[in-house]
Amino acid sequence: MTRVGFVTIGQSPRSDIMEEFVRSLAGAAALEAGALDGLNDAEVASFAPRGDDSVLVSRLRDGRSVRLAHRCVVPRVQACLDRLAAQGADLLVLLCTGDFPELVPPATMLDPRRVLPHVAAAALEGMRMPGRDPRLGVLVPDAAQIEPAEARWGGLAPSVVACASPYGGSSELAAAAAAVRAAGVSLTVMDCLGYTRAMQEIVARVSGVPAIFAAAAVSMIMHELLSGRTPHHRSEDGQRMPSAAFSNGSAYHG
Repeated sequence: MTRVGFVTIGQSPRSDIMEEFVRSLAGAAALEAGALDGLNDAEVASFAPRGDDSVLVSRLRDGRSVRLAHRCVVPRVQACLDRLAAQGADLLVLLCTGDFPELVPPATMLDPRRVLPHVAAAALEGMRMPGRDPRLGVLVPDAAQIEPAEARWGGLAPSVVACASPYGGSSELAAAAAAVRAAGVSLTVMDCLGYTRAMQEIVARVSGVPAIFAAAAVSMIMHELLSGRTPHHRSEDGQRMPSAAFSNGSAYHG
């Protein structure tokens, strides 16, 4: 059976978001691992951002949110990828839209950082009209991520970034959606894997424009890779060989 390994920068299992992926597994089995698995509160606290650290936001097993320094997370994410590949994962899915150029995928990996901009760009292109370019609204979990998000997304379209944690309340999410609506956006991108379909509905309703959330975009591509695979075959030494859809050691770039 094909296996898909899901790696969160927080703690597994991610029951809050896995429903979106489970419905797209196309018969494959799911494996989960988290960069913070096995750590106590004091150890997790030592990963907090300091100074100019790049900020990441994730979720602990008990539902609490946590702010993390990118530099602290990278080695543990790599270890999770390696472990799931050793457990037989044919496809790896990174459950974070942060930038991780340091990672060396031991198997085919879906990187949300590559997937989400391509999906948003395709939607924006369809919204362009003579004499009018679309404006993009972007939601991020933490205020420290607003400036990097403006730089990242501004290349696609004039962008307005608002902050709303997926681990906060619906009122925070609605307020951010109202802010992008006031800016006259044509599309909203929810730039974190923690956002869910229920949250998408709130953002779309309040903003009055379509909303794309990262988990849906990534699970869509995952489903196509799994559904379009050819059966595995065995080499002469009995080792399982990858199908055309699973090229070991490569990373999917949209």
